Amino acid sequence: MKNIPFFFLILATNIGLASELSISKPILYLEGTTAYTVFNLSWKNAWHNERNYDAIWLFGKLKSKDGPSRHLPFLQTGHRVVNVFGEPDPNLIFAVAPDGVGLHIFPSQPFRGDINVTLKIAVAPESFAGTDTRNSSFDIFGVEMVEIPSDGYFLGSPDPVNRDHGQFYNPKKHQSNGLVRVESEQQEIEISPEGDLYFEVKEGYEGEPKGRIPSTYPKGFDSFYIMKYELTEGQYVDFLNNLSDEQQQSRRIDREDDYSGSIVVVDDEFITRSPDRPCPFVGWDDAMAYADWAGLRPMTELEYTKAARGPAMPTGPDFPWGLAGKEHIQRLPDHAGNLIMRNGWKESLMSDDHKKYFGASHYWVMDLAGSLWERVITVGHEKGRSYKGTHGDGILTGDGRATNPSWPIGKENSGGIGFRGGGFYGYERDYHAFNPFSPVSFRPYGGWHGGMRSIAYGTRFVRTID
Repeated sequence: MKNIPFFFLILATNIGLASELSISKPILYLEGTTAYTVFNLSWKNAWHNERNYDAIWLFGKLKSKDGPSRHLPFLQTGHRVVNVFGEPDPNLIFAVAPDGVGLHIFPSQPFRGDINVTLKIAVAPESFAGTDTRNSSFDIFGVEMVEIPSDGYFLGSPDPVNRDHGQFYNPKKHQSNGLVRVESEQQEIEISPEGDLYFEVKEGYEGEPKGRIPSTYPKGFDSFYIMKYELTEGQYVDFLNNLSDEQQQSRRIDREDDYSGSIVVVDDEFITRSPDRPCPFVGWDDAMAYADWAGLRPMTELEYTKAARGPAMPTGPDFPWGLAGKEHIQRLPDHAGNLIMRNGWKESLMSDDHKKYFGASHYWVMDLAGSLWERVITVGHEKGRSYKGTHGDGILTGDGRATNPSWPIGKENSGGIGFRGGGFYGYERDYHAFNPFSPVSFRPYGGWHGGMRSIAYGTRFVRTID
């Protein structure tokens, strides 16, 4: 390694992977026996308040010509901020994942504003053994995440009418309001008419209202990170461009006009006209491949509830912004599918008082209701309940599939997943009780395994805080 001339520029041009997040072209070089990458990161509307904070998940990829990208492990120490442009200094913390697949950065103290810094990240030098660096591209990717702090929360709604929409409730008679309290990550929950939790299955609904949610199923009581936004077309394009030709054939969604969104191929590169648009037409196996590649994991429907509602006890069919109504929402898709604020507000104006306009959750997670349906790991199927929350390792199969054996697969009707939150099919479709904006407790398709691609299906991912 000492004799390799290790200094080259990234070849990709579109590497900002979240709304108003951008990463410059990184350089990669050796200092003695340690490899480093240096790049600028610009991140708008960051915060760290008394309740929670947002963070950036960073991970690196090395891609040889015509081959798949290779995961680039980060070292546990040796990372630092080289330059801070502007005030105040965010005093960033570097929290490296135990497996080295990536790291989170976030302000260490109360903060609100934009961050513009130069970062120096230590990378495992053995990762480059046998690599022709002169014919390779190196990429640093970033995803904006929101911390969901450890706390208890409630499942269901006190309104029994909502049971027609598959909501959870406690079937025991002494539980007059029907709510189910999640009080521990290790809590086991019995699903049955005589148990701790139940849901009704009606015509058009799917799922098994029986079984046990084990202690290993991620319930969202312990802290975790969730993507602030749904997976975007810009993120998916960068993913596609870091795959081999064979891997791309399984994951590309540009082959038919009805299945492309705005993703197209120009000069053998995938591009999108709308990089910040929530990415439609992503099937379950597409989503799991991205999650594995990025070192993230799918979320459970209990984690979805926690991220949307927070610890408050619901008093009715509440939406993620804490109200029973949706008439205040200003963040809506335009006719091209891009989410815009109709009143022209920027996210710098986000506050607890304003989250009803932005459609933000208790923790300021965006678009958990409306936009695209959120795919989740269901409790309404034995394959979902057996999910243990293991993370992706950054590695895919030769044909572009996730390699995590504990994740449900996307084969039609194989079970284990569901949908929450509602989805926007276009302005020509009628609005109804749970679409495109769905109350937190509504889960008519919470156990429906729809693996196909659709204009209204999206996804987002999480990562356990170690």
